[in-house]
Amino acid sequence: MHVVIAEQLREWIEAGQYAPGERLPSEFDLGEKFGVSRTTVRRAISNLIQQGLVTTQQGKGIFVKDRQKISFSLSSPLMYFDAELRRQGHKGSVQTLRFQPVTPTTEVRKKLNLSADAVVYWQQKIIFADEMPIALDVTYYPEAVGQALEDQLKQGFTYSTLAANGYRLTSSEVCLESIPATYKLSEYLDVPLGTPLHLYRYVSAGRDSQPIVCGETISRCDRTCYLAHIVSEPGY
Repeated sequence: MHVVIAEQLREWIEAGQYAPGERLPSEFDLGEKFGVSRTTVRRAISNLIQQGLVTTQQGKGIFVKDRQKISFSLSSPLMYFDAELRRQGHKGSVQTLRFQPVTPTTEVRKKLNLSADAVVYWQQKIIFADEMPIALDVTYYPEAVGQALEDQLKQGFTYSTLAANGYRLTSSEVCLESIPATYKLSEYLDVPLGTPLHLYRYVSAGRDSQPIVCGETISRCDRTCYLAHIVSEPGY
C-alpha cells in the first residue's frame, strides 16, 4: 500500500499540486486521507525521499525538494559527465554492473571500425547524482583499451578515465531518442515501468579519427535534460 501512496504523492508533486519548497500534509493527515496507519505513511515518505522528491526537516515537516534538472549540452557532446555534475552542485558516482570481453555485434564492430574477428569490452554501469540513480551507461571499448584500463573504467566515468590515460577524444557523433522504461531499466533507475527515458547514443574518436568508445546512455527524463546552443548561418 505504501507504494501506491508514494506514487499518488509523486503524481501530485510532478503535476504541481505541491510546489518546490511547499510542505506536505502531516503524517497524521496523510494517514487520514488514505485510510492507512502512520507506519505506512512513513514508508511512503521514505520512498519519496529515496527518489529525491521530498526532504524532512526536524520539527517542521515534509517539504517538496527543488527538482531542477541536471542539464547536458548537445552543442558540446564531448562532455565529461562527472564534471557537469560537479559544476551543477551534485556529487557523481558510478556502480559497474558488468565489465567483460564479448564478441561485438555487427553494428558495434562497424562503429568502432574493427575487424570481423575482433573482441570488445562491454561495460554496464549506473550513474548516480547525490546517490540517486539518474542513468544507465552501456559502453563498448576496443579490446586493447578495455584490457589496459579495466580497473579504472570500473570505478570511474568513461571520458574522464580515458582522458587521464592519454586517450584524448576530439570528435563525437550522437543521436538522441526516447524510450519507455523496461522492467530492467525501471529496476536500475528506480522509476515506474513505462516511464519515458532519454536514449543518448554516441561514438567518440581520437585525433586520428579512430573510434575509441561507443555506447548509449539511458537517463531519467525527470532528472536530466539535454540543451543545444543554435546559431544561424550568416545571411539567414
